[in-house]
Amino acid sequence: MIKIFVSSVCILTITLGVSRFGFTPILPIMQAEAGLGVAEGGWVTSAHYLGYLVGVVISYTLVTTKQKEQFLMFGLLISILSTVLMAVTTSFLYWSIIRFFAGLSGAAGVIIGAGLTMQWLQYKSNRPPQLGFYFSGIGFGIILSGLASSFFSQNQLRWNEHWLGFGALSLILFFPAWFLRPIINEKLIAKRNSVSGEAKTDTQLIDFICILSMYFFAGLGFVVSATFTLALAVERGFVQEDSLLAWLLVGVVSIPSLFFWDFVEKRASMFLALFSAIMMHALSLLLVVFFVDFNTFVISTLLFGMSNLGIVSLTMTLAGRLNPANASKEMARLTFGFALALIIGPFVTGVLAEYSGSYNVPISIAGCLMLLGGILIVIREFFLKKDKI
Repeated sequence: MIKIFVSSVCILTITLGVSRFGFTPILPIMQAEAGLGVAEGGWVTSAHYLGYLVGVVISYTLVTTKQKEQFLMFGLLISILSTVLMAVTTSFLYWSIIRFFAGLSGAAGVIIGAGLTMQWLQYKSNRPPQLGFYFSGIGFGIILSGLASSFFSQNQLRWNEHWLGFGALSLILFFPAWFLRPIINEKLIAKRNSVSGEAKTDTQLIDFICILSMYFFAGLGFVVSATFTLALAVERGFVQEDSLLAWLLVGVVSIPSLFFWDFVEKRASMFLALFSAIMMHALSLLLVVFFVDFNTFVISTLLFGMSNLGIVSLTMTLAGRLNPANASKEMARLTFGFALALIIGPFVTGVLAEYSGSYNVPISIAGCLMLLGGILIVIREFFLKKDKI
């Protein structure tokens, strides 16, 4: 189990923690040193998530364990390569193309990696599997990117040297990520699935719409917070070092929060855990709009860290339980809405921020949509009586 934990952490640290969240502390530096505009920053981020969406579609089509492992290997290697390539150009077009492939690798880590891990857990244990430990890799990646970026800044490294440093870190993590990964015996898994009976599936259209819409709104809140948190801090006049510290706190808080949400789900219900995480994320967005002091900014950041990965982990756990025979496929089906939001969110946020002169307007909208996502979960629970998984 320790090997699986180490591999899981390294997989998501490479494909999302560094490849995606490394962009957050570098964004203000690229805007200052490489001439990246606010709207262009939104476009580059949207390109990343367009790749993520394509990766989600690819993940949905994969059937055999061999196909999934090949895509996971592809994702890890492309993640490392795309991180390094960000340093060798100042072309907005090339940056967008590179981020597209980085997004593709993120889908391999989130969906295929999590799906294979869930299948391994189902085979090894009769208890309902939980994925909090797997998604802690994102938190470790946020911490790593924050610490590394702070170290690079203190040593006066330029924006492109930040990317090269992140690439070197990812290369080191590749070896435990791949060689300690869970090995799936496809024949034994198939035999167990045939004995355990039918997989639980959502057949009602309204139920699927509730989950998909909730995850879409969660995606909007997630990408707005993750992409523009530090940019908003700089806009408010906070110093870069303090802003990086706040971002580092996101990773520090997110790791134990995943185990906390697993505990709530196990002791109470999936509904209570998911609803609470959504409301907490909504509060984190709205706080930073209505209060402009640094202390409130830190509180908002902590609430974001407490909630964002919890929503992802709980939703992916729910998806895997709905289709235990092919967890990756069900995860991909739900993640389509999340990925679509990730594409739309940065572009709309960048444009609205540029035209309004502030990030307050798009962040307010994202917070309200998160509240709507919470309402949808309430509808699913009390109207459809679905909290049985």
